[in-house]
Amino acid sequence: MSAGPGEPVGVRPGPGPVAAWRPRPYSQLLRGPTFRWWRPLLSIAAGVGAALVLLLGLGVTYVVLQYASGLDPLGGASSGTASDAAEAWFTSPLGFLWSNLLLAAFVPLAMVAGWAGYGWRPRWVASVVPGIRWGWLLRCGLVSLVVIAVSVVGLELLDGYTWTPERDWVWLLVVVGLSTPLQAAGEEYLFRGWISQLVGSTIPSAAVGALVGGLLSSTLFAIAHGQQNVWLFADRFAFGAVASWLVWRTGGLEAGIALHTTNNLVALVATIGSGDLRETVEITDTTATYLVIDLVTLAVAVAGILLLARRRPVVRLFTPPLPPPPPDPYRG
Repeated sequence: MSAGPGEPVGVRPGPGPVAAWRPRPYSQLLRGPTFRWWRPLLSIAAGVGAALVLLLGLGVTYVVLQYASGLDPLGGASSGTASDAAEAWFTSPLGFLWSNLLLAAFVPLAMVAGWAGYGWRPRWVASVVPGIRWGWLLRCGLVSLVVIAVSVVGLELLDGYTWTPERDWVWLLVVVGLSTPLQAAGEEYLFRGWISQLVGSTIPSAAVGALVGGLLSSTLFAIAHGQQNVWLFADRFAFGAVASWLVWRTGGLEAGIALHTTNNLVALVATIGSGDLRETVEITDTTATYLVIDLVTLAVAVAGILLLARRRPVVRLFTPPLPPPPPDPYRG
């Protein structure tokens, strides 16, 4: 059989649309031969169900931990107002760990939603390989760490940084170091992973699907951070857009996870040392100047990641396996 228009020579299409048997980017990974219009709806239902189960379990854990800390999660507190006590708890080592694990739970949520809705195994949320490409993740992390650390340290020194650490700063550093990578991965799996694949699977054009998915996931990512002024919203939206583009360019979530992790780690370590953790966690506004600084820092880090990708190319397209040959009618 001869190849049709735009069909790679030598590739024999199997069941389903011809496009399902051509190489395709991460955003269209789930548009395989078994794709049907109802699969995104099933995936959303599975995601909502998984979220309810996770929230129930973590909610019970939250109540238990609050009581164990001497607080009344239903309104009372051992000292001060209930809101002040709750805010203080969320910046304690135990409360911070709970918050990070809550966000880390987005990893299994995204996996379950993709698997239940589309039938693709959980590792396909990470990349087109599939799974996390650990060497690539570590290289992106090193580049991001150098760039972001230089930027944050420089700004802190210019602002007159002083070492006045939080009361439980040692335990906070341990919790941040161990759980922040999981928190960052959770947000990337949800916003740049499942949501992007969900939207991309419904749109035939790969470029349009990636663009719409990136815009939607970046908007939801910024909104999910709560109250914020326009500059802070723009900062978070820009990060989401850049991370979405890196997924398109590299075929996986690793670069976004690396950027997200190092950004949060450096910022949190600096604020734990200065005693400003609560202000950083509850930040609701920033300025245009800091937005520009963040964008420049992000651009330099991305340039470094792209340089790595050119020197040691990463797989950015999923190549479907050849379907099994039809039975030979002349062989019994």
